[in-house]
Amino acid sequence: MKKVNGKKIARKIVRFCAHLSKDMSVNLLDNFSSSPTNVLCLINAGLLNGFTREEILDIFEHFGEVENLIMLEGKSYCVLSFKKENNSAESYQKLNGSFCLKDESKPLYLCFLKCIDDTLLSFQETSKVWPTGLKLKKNFISLGEEEKLLFFTHTQQSESQTSQLKHRTVKHYGFEFLYGSNKVDKNPLSSGIPVEMEPLVEKFMEFGLVRPNQLTVNHYVPGQGIPLHTDTHSSFEDGIISVSLGSDIVMDFKNNKGGECVSITLPRRSCLIMTNESRYMWSHGITPRKSDVVDAEFGGLTILRREKRTSLTFRKIRTSECDCKFTEWCDSQSSKVVDFSEEAADQIEKNHVFHVYDGIASHFSETRHSPWPNVKAFIMSFPVGSLLVDIGCGNGKYFNCSSSLFSIGTDRSSQLLKICRNRDDHQVVKADCRVSPFRDSIADAAICIAVIHHLTTDERRLKTLIDISRVLVKGGRALIYVWARDQQIGMEKSSYLLQKKSEVSSRAEAYPTAVLPVHENRTNFKHADILVPWKLNFRNSNSEDLENRGSSESNPSTYLRFYHVFKEGELEYLCSRVSNITVCRSFYDQGNWCVEFKKE
Repeated sequence: MKKVNGKKIARKIVRFCAHLSKDMSVNLLDNFSSSPTNVLCLINAGLLNGFTREEILDIFEHFGEVENLIMLEGKSYCVLSFKKENNSAESYQKLNGSFCLKDESKPLYLCFLKCIDDTLLSFQETSKVWPTGLKLKKNFISLGEEEKLLFFTHTQQSESQTSQLKHRTVKHYGFEFLYGSNKVDKNPLSSGIPVEMEPLVEKFMEFGLVRPNQLTVNHYVPGQGIPLHTDTHSSFEDGIISVSLGSDIVMDFKNNKGGECVSITLPRRSCLIMTNESRYMWSHGITPRKSDVVDAEFGGLTILRREKRTSLTFRKIRTSECDCKFTEWCDSQSSKVVDFSEEAADQIEKNHVFHVYDGIASHFSETRHSPWPNVKAFIMSFPVGSLLVDIGCGNGKYFNCSSSLFSIGTDRSSQLLKICRNRDDHQVVKADCRVSPFRDSIADAAICIAVIHHLTTDERRLKTLIDISRVLVKGGRALIYVWARDQQIGMEKSSYLLQKKSEVSSRAEAYPTAVLPVHENRTNFKHADILVPWKLNFRNSNSEDLENRGSSESNPSTYLRFYHVFKEGELEYLCSRVSNITVCRSFYDQGNWCVEFKKE
């Protein structure tokens, strides 16, 4: 291509400097050189914009011996040094503003640096502490064995018991793995682990692992992944085994206790074995994207472009309760197995949701006065004259977000509905969130904020989402918020954790067959299904309030509300089971998992 003139190159470098001035992690501003050196900065070629280490070296090694190439994770530039200064000067002269890397239409821009300082060198240090009990065996199978397994699994893909999920295609053998709960359906499937897998199984047993009786085959295309999750303790024995076919991939691991994260590259034909702490106390998952930043073979970082990949995950179904030492995360040991039969579910929701909110309505309303910014922005995004339905409207705090919309709400609490009607005469009706009284296809918008986490079972939560989609017009959008089990993302604590703690008892009988843990307020959640205390302010109570059955026996002014707190990806998976909607976005907002979906 025609070389860009010097003035344009100078402007590019000035803009690059302005960008660097806002980046506190790297200090390059004092390192620029107006005269040739052996160090070059490629100001628009880096890992962030998809360039691999190999592609850059392939261009510059033609000019002489490259001493170092530093590619910085999350940066759109990189730094390269030659052994000799004249090689650097020659590449600068021939490439700067006149050469395009890959299929780019924009030219490459270069500038000289005085040296490679310690700050840059530190980016090459990628030491990782692996979870205890995690083992990776590279070249576990041969190329020929991989080819046979890929042929077999893709042949089987068209048969029954294959599920098309949003992020991948899945087929189960032996028993069905239940995504969302990360449990297993203990009713055996018609087909067990195929005989074609026997050579793999025999290799597993050579490592002292038990013979698996459940297999999940996942087919991924570039851009697909699986949310972070931990296979439920009560469902599977120790030892989760995953064999990668067709492509390398990066798997993420997150410590459920400390929150630290580590990303590990799984090469194709490798075998990953999760035992002990890595199986019971860490979550694992794959971020949906088309490339990964990985360690290069001879040091530094590079881009790994994903290809089609098949994973074979083997498990052994547990036939007795788990007695692992990780009791804090063990569903077998955290509480009695909860019987959420229809009768139990009805009674728990009646006593620990409906009666509670009637008892605390006035106090609750005083603490719920400011609309959450993201919910308000969603409401404001609809044109004048749109109809908004608020399922579980509470005290009606979202009705006044936009005076240009028609709004109507539902709630099960008579006392909260009374507050709504007394406040600007809002249009509200008493109804169960699972079955609203509205006609089909009437609403342009729907919100359901902090509601479905009060429902006891997946089926009830799913029914609510289906009913919300029913009342939406085609193209209508809904926003759903649920309480997140993760109340701290990285170093940032949710506003819930930052508030003042209060002490309560550790367990309560929610129903004769259901003893649930009582959560300690303002702490991280240890269980999915819990009772959360609400300490009533006596100014807002009366004798009738204190007689409601949701109150704690040890302290009649403390009410116990039932919650199912959601794992990352659980709400999104629940939405994937609604046939006529598409998830537009999913996000985390101050201790809540949130999904916006559109009716097709």
